[in-house]
Formats: sequence, structure tokens, C-alpha cells
Amino acid sequence: MQLAVADLAFHQRLGRLMEKLGEPGFWPALARLLADVITFDTWVVLLFQPEQAPHILADHAANLAAADLFADYRAQLYRIDPFYAFSQQQPASGLYRLDHVAPDSFRDTEYFRQYFSRNVGADELQFLLPIPGQGVLSLSLGSRRRFTDVEIGACQLFSPWLLPMMGKAMRLDAYLTEQLRHNPAERQLRLEDALRQRGEPHLTEREVQVALLVLAGHSTKAVARELGISLDTAKVHRRNLYAKLGVSNQAGLFLLFSAPSAAAAD
Repeated sequence: MQLAVADLAFHQRLGRLMEKLGEPGFWPALARLLADVITFDTWVVLLFQPEQAPHILADHAANLAAADLFADYRAQLYRIDPFYAFSQQQPASGLYRLDHVAPDSFRDTEYFRQYFSRNVGADELQFLLPIPGQGVLSLSLGSRRRFTDVEIGACQLFSPWLLPMMGKAMRLDAYLTEQLRHNPAERQLRLEDALRQRGEPHLTEREVQVALLVLAGHSTKAVARELGISLDTAKVHRRNLYAKLGVSNQAGLFLLFSAPSAAAAD
């Protein structure tokens, strides 16, 4: 068996990615690794659950430019998302393309013209992994153009190691996932207490409120709307609480509260 230098470099990057499992930077690092081989414009990690708005576990930083993207999606648009509908049909673990799961006339719908084409693009690939008792984990790649056969082939080639790695990353979020699924009022009280204790200096009450909304998957614009504050003020609160908690993004906040020390606080 012969390996090219490019193959060796790729496997070295893959090894470094595996070392990031359990760290806030895992999902962005995975996206960067894929971007070396596949051209895409946006990415997002979601957990699809029956009759619930999808949980946003991590997303591309550029998505924050469209602050209401996930607020609108989680409020109601997910119900007409082809991938959400497909995820409810007990799919097998694997790679799926938009054209394979969407209705024949999907590209003629207002949803596609007014929302999908603007926020996702012309095409979408999703790695889907059913998580027993929790839902379907998805890594979505969006592109402003059609994915090529070579790119789809590369994704299929990656699936045997990528999907199990996604599952491992999800298991590291198991504590938070359980809190999202059961006893919402009790969960909120525990998270509020944990937030107050973990911040250095301690988070203000407003920062606690913002953190809880971010954990629930609200965009910055949605946080502002929920709390009746300006978008700029919401951005300041989000930036300050990240600094106090020592994280840099929403994924880091999720991972922080899936840590054993957070679970022990219960």
C-alpha cells in the first residue's frame, strides 16, 4: 500500500482533530478539515427530535451575521424543512443530499426561495446519525452551488469514521441533552445556579438570562427580542458572559455544562 504525501498530511490533521474531542473547538476543527476537501459556505450541527424545534449545537461563525436565521427556523420553519421531516422517518446512519430527501417540487416552494436559498444555498449535504433515545444528530453543509460528484464521493468516503466521531462528540454533550429533554423548570434552576457559580467574576442576573437563552439555541437577535433589549446590548452581554466563563462561542458554552463538574453540581 502506497500513501501520497497529501494523504499523510490529511491523516495527521485527522489525528489532531481526534485530540480535540470533548473540547469547544471540535466542531469548527471538523469543519475546517472537511473544507480542505469539499467546498461549502455554511455548516451547522443540529439535533433533530420529534415534535420539537431542533437544538443548535454548533454553527459557522458567519451565520451570526444573519442573527434571526435560527430564530425563524426554530420558531416554525423547521416543520417544513425536508431534512427535519426525513429525520423523523428513522433514517439509517449515513450521508444524504437535499435532492434525495426533498419533495420533487421543493425548489419551487416559497420556503426554498425566501429562506433556504438565502440562508443555506443551492444545495445541502447532511451527515445523519440516529442517537437512540435522543434524536438524530446532523452535520449540515450548505453550498451556493451544486455539490460535485467528487465532493459527494469524498463525503461518502469519510462517513465510516466521521459518523462515529460525531456520535462520540454528542456523548460528551449527554448531560446537557438530558437536561434539554426532561424537567425544563428543574433544568433551568440547576443551570442558573451553575452559571452563577462558574463565572469569574460571577455572572450578573441578566448575563445568566442571556446564557440560558443561548443554551436553548436562541440567536443574539432572538435573545434581544425575548428580553426586550437592544441587539447591541444583547451582543455585549453575550461577549461578557463568554469572557467570564472562559469560552468563545455557543459550542463552548454547551461543552462547559456537559462536563462532569457541572453534573456533580446537581
